[in-house]
This record gives sequence, C-alpha cells and structure tokens, in this order.
Amino acid sequence: MTEYFIYTLTSAAFVAIASGLIGSFLVLKKMTLMSDALSHVALPGIALGILFQFEPILGGLAFLFLSIFLVWGIENKTKLATESITGVLFVTALAVGSLLISQNELLEAFFGNVESISPAQLAIQTVIALGIIVVVVRNFKPLILVSIAPDLSYSEKISRVKTELLLLVLIALTISIGIGFVGVLLMSALSIIPAVTARNLSHNLKTYVFWSVIIAVVSLLGGIIVSHTTGIMNSGIATVLINSFFFLISLFRIKK
Repeated sequence: MTEYFIYTLTSAAFVAIASGLIGSFLVLKKMTLMSDALSHVALPGIALGILFQFEPILGGLAFLFLSIFLVWGIENKTKLATESITGVLFVTALAVGSLLISQNELLEAFFGNVESISPAQLAIQTVIALGIIVVVVRNFKPLILVSIAPDLSYSEKISRVKTELLLLVLIALTISIGIGFVGVLLMSALSIIPAVTARNLSHNLKTYVFWSVIIAVVSLLGGIIVSHTTGIMNSGIATVLINSFFFLISLFRIKK
C-alpha cells in the first residue's frame, strides 16, 4: 500500500467512526429517511466547488448547514414535520445540482470516488470527524435522552430544542465528510445500515453504539480496499454491498 492510500484509509476510519455514532442516534430517533434525503442537499454546493475550483466538501458543507437551519427554522415556525421540509429541500437541491455539473461529475457525486479526494479534503474530513466524535462523547447523555425519551430530558434540565439543533448540525457535518467516499445517493451506507444492523446484534445501548461504529468502519474500509484492489466497482457501491451482507447476517442473530 502506498503512503497516500494509508492516509486515505486513516481518514476513512475516523469518518466511519463519526458516521456510526451519528447513525445510532438517527435510528433511535427514527430520522433515517430524513438524513438520507438531507445528504442530497449537498449536491449544489459540491457542484459549485467543481465549477469554481475550490474544495467541494466546503461547498457541500455550506449548503448542508443552510438547509439544517432552514429545516429547523421552518419546523419551529410552521410545525411541519422535519421529513416534509427536508423532502422539499431534497428535490430542489437535486434539480439545481444536476443542472450545474456534467454527467460524469454528477455520477461521481452520486456514488463517490475515493481517487478524486484531494489531500486537503482528506485533512478536512479527518479534523471534522474528530470534532464530531469529541462532541458526541461530551454530549452523549443529552443526545440519547432526546433521541429515546424526549419528555425525560425536561426533568434532566436538558434543552430539547438546543440538543435537537446540535444533532442536526452533527448530521450535516457527518454527511459532508462521508459523501466523498460513498456519494450523496449512498450516504446511508455509512450511517443508517450499520446502525440498523447493530440493533439486530445488540441487547443494550452500549453494545448497540459499539457495533454501529465497528460495522461502519469495517464496511467503509472494506469498500475502499475492494475498490482499490479490484477496480470492478467504486468505494460507495462496495461499501453498500458489504453493509448489506452484514445486515443479512444480523437477521439470523435476532433473538425474540
């Protein structure tokens, strides 16, 4: 393995850890479809990055943050469901992004391409991933309570609104660092599938989060290695297939 490939795998490992952590909250809070749709909102930002030759991850991150605050603001003002608001943003962003970039670049944005990730982007992804991990560890209890027992958070003097906003910001950050590896269409392979699989394998909260992280790491690193060594498929598709394999195995481990 070359030094740069090892560097890529190291960055991918941190991204997968962050994705596994956030994915565990998404499944607990039943926000899986919302997060999957939200990943598409990054497409116009990625397109602008390609057009104006700056890091696409920064453009994607900017659009994700804009959409997060739009979702949060509109939800609190209109009382519409988060999924409904995200759905409107999703289709609009998908249409705008598709208009801005060529077909080849669009396919790369949809399914990811490890080979096109620059050293600067790898560095940005690693730093953001480490930040996500630290924030989750420090706010683990509030995030868990808001995810599984929102009413209990009041008795613990935890601001539900602020914690939910924090979770939305963490979701946006996680999506922004994961789409380079798996693309905007397959982002759930890094967050949702590992967490769903982990629920089938776990009997308590700690093992659930642990397995969500482990499966995300193994799947992404495995997907990148398969893509790099075989050249048959890109890392996003390989990651999805590995994740789906783990999910199928987990179905036989469910204890009633």
